[in-house]
Amino acid sequence: MDNRNFTIHWEHAELLKEAFPHLSPRQARFVIDGDRITCGGGIAPLDMMHAMISERMGSHFARRVSDWYLHTAVGEPTAPQRGSAAERFGTHHPALLAVLEKMEATIEQPLSRDAMAKVAGVSVRHLDRLFTDQLEIGFLEAYRNVRLDHARRLLEQSPLLISEIAFATGFSSAGHFSKAFTARFSSTPSRFREKLTKAKR
Repeated sequence: MDNRNFTIHWEHAELLKEAFPHLSPRQARFVIDGDRITCGGGIAPLDMMHAMISERMGSHFARRVSDWYLHTAVGEPTAPQRGSAAERFGTHHPALLAVLEKMEATIEQPLSRDAMAKVAGVSVRHLDRLFTDQLEIGFLEAYRNVRLDHARRLLEQSPLLISEIAFATGFSSAGHFSKAFTARFSSTPSRFREKLTKAKR
């Protein structure tokens, strides 16, 4: 990789620099430099796929492929990689991070507070205290925010109906989902998607 532009997953960047001080990976989702193709992991390979297909077959064909993968919000090559859970949530507490990551993994069928306390290996009361002290919000609000953030990504990146997104993010009805989404993002899900559609035209 001498004299080449490239990237690597952010978790491995510092280790690479220590082992090969003369190399400097870019903080990008993917980099294409001649016959060297590198990406940062996660969904970045899909963005890279879109770019490569677009170059060879045209942007319209590439968009059809991305739609097939339900990957409609294609990231730019230079867009930053997604940070760790600690960076996303603003805490380094191991028990709390274990619960937050479990929340992200159980969006469709949210777990109870008792179940999450077992995941963290703490009492329910201590779990509530962790959320209040570390994140300044309660357990239920944090869980709802995780689900709503995922719902927003689905509105951006998938063709799913709003009712389907509601059930996919653990809400009992489209009406309940719409009310919670509006409270968090100051827009109903349908208006949010409308604005995205108009912006793409």
